[in-house]
Amino acid sequence: MKHAGKKNSHIQSFIFNTAMLLELLVALIVIVALVIMFAHVPVDLKVLVENGEFNQFLKKMFDLIIGIELLKMLCRHDLDSIVEVLLFSVAREMIIEHMPIYFELVGIIAIAILFLVRKYLFVSALDKVEETE
Repeated sequence: MKHAGKKNSHIQSFIFNTAMLLELLVALIVIVALVIMFAHVPVDLKVLVENGEFNQFLKKMFDLIIGIELLKMLCRHDLDSIVEVLLFSVAREMIIEHMPIYFELVGIIAIAILFLVRKYLFVSALDKVEETE
């Protein structure tokens, strides 16, 4: 019986390490994509000045911000990062996409709920204590 427990432990360890490696690979891919997107910012600024496409520029900047937050979430593994990514994603949709007012209301409620979750339903200190154990 003890031998089966050790074998399961090794399998679980292998799966966990594989998942961590895959997560690092995704993080590296996100870094490469962010660098590529940053390279296009000067061109986007030129288009903004020439054509006045401010909404398109904002969309690209929000995509960069969300990508950076996603990268932080992949590296930190805490609840704060997840809530931040969700906040930026909802805010992006509300600002960039011109939706009917009731969709905007749903977005405002979603942001309020995310802030409430962040403030009252979990404590960052507890999340950090779990990481150290």
